[in-house]
Amino acid sequence: MSISIIRKILAKKNESDFTKAGFLSGIFAGIIIGIFTFGIYIINKKKYFEEIDSIKNIVQFPVPNETIWIISIILTPPVIVIIYSIVGIILGSLFKTFEGKNWLIIIFSFLIGIIWGTITNLPVSKIFIIIINILSWLLFGIIFILLTYRKKGK
Repeated sequence: MSISIIRKILAKKNESDFTKAGFLSGIFAGIIIGIFTFGIYIINKKKYFEEIDSIKNIVQFPVPNETIWIISIILTPPVIVIIYSIVGIILGSLFKTFEGKNWLIIIFSFLIGIIWGTITNLPVSKIFIIIINILSWLLFGIIFILLTYRKKGK
């Protein structure tokens, strides 16, 4: 149902190809980060429970840790994809000003990867998180360039 709504929004004739390319590129980057986060939650279950327990010491929460963990591994990856696609739409609109300057798109994508990696909190090394985010956002930039290049060629 939500996919059909997104298709209708993107099918509008006044939507730019840059916005559509940003949306699709954001989905690809979000899938990578979603899979990464899912894997981290699966591998580091014990650390995740420790973080939940530290929060439960401050706020009394009657839900078992296992239930919170299962909800997190089910909901977090799709939410990440949605957030990245929304950011992709915004960046697609912004990148229209960079048209023809692909190197600026790559640099900007690299910087966004550093920022997102810095603000992401997962139970693994911060450097590892930053590297994965940089790679994900560089993929975003490359896919974006390929999609907009293909559109110009038509």
